[in-house]
Amino acid sequence: MKRFSLFLFVFTVLISISACTDVVELDVDSSEPELVVDGVITNDRNVFVKLSQTAAYFDNNPFIPVKEARVSLLKDGQEIVVLDESTSTPGLYESTTLGEFNATYQIKVEISGDVPDKIAGTWISAADTLRPVPPIDSMKQRTLNRNTTPQAFFEGDYALMYFGDLPGEGDYYRVIRNLNDSIFAQENNFISDEGFDGIYFGQGFIPPIAIYGPFDEPEAGEEADSLGVLLQSVSPEFFDYMQVLNSQVQTGSPFDAPPALVLGNIHKENEPNTYAFGYFQVVGSSRNGIRYQP
Repeated sequence: MKRFSLFLFVFTVLISISACTDVVELDVDSSEPELVVDGVITNDRNVFVKLSQTAAYFDNNPFIPVKEARVSLLKDGQEIVVLDESTSTPGLYESTTLGEFNATYQIKVEISGDVPDKIAGTWISAADTLRPVPPIDSMKQRTLNRNTTPQAFFEGDYALMYFGDLPGEGDYYRVIRNLNDSIFAQENNFISDEGFDGIYFGQGFIPPIAIYGPFDEPEAGEEADSLGVLLQSVSPEFFDYMQVLNSQVQTGSPFDAPPALVLGNIHKENEPNTYAFGYFQVVGSSRNGIRYQP
């Protein structure tokens, strides 16, 4: 009887609480839409630029494509091509143009029509040089543990990357990995040659880089994993941009610095203090890969 009375009391309290629930609507100030630019030119893939605008905080569609813009690519200060807007993906502009090492590139974006005043106008990216990138000479598989060189905390089969830094200090490299055509999310892997200019990873006392592992054993009837690695040469400015951006993404503890505005390299023409979000990357690329051999 006591158990039934306690259950009845708890049930009554829950009914009372649910009956008193009110819908609270938050009054969040809406801000003006901002332009977002995301683009890349490299030596081995077609150049592309994505244009969008930010939306209201509670909008189901966080990014609205910017259509019918004129996006041109400049090489050493001269326009060389106007990018075509994709017929299947609004706001995506492409060209088959490939970048050349040691050339300087930037984009010019002209926006008009039915867009907010803050987005309308001409935008231009900072000029940046497409820096040479060393080739990934080879990818090898090796069993590693805590007693091998390089070391591995978990024993197993790892993929090793062999490449040499280009002579001359001031090089920055970004490493992007993909497993079975799926890119690793939230990766921010950068290498600076400060303090080891010109060395070769995988020669003499310098071990190769253990780029992935340990591999998982494939299930019966399944193919073994395939790893792809992209090595990019990036500018010091893009390196700094990504470090700041990563610091904002990784916040969450009470000891973190307050979020700051992350400025890219695209600004409104003749208004150097009016920035768009995002970055137009000018990068050199080299690629290699390996399939796991159980």
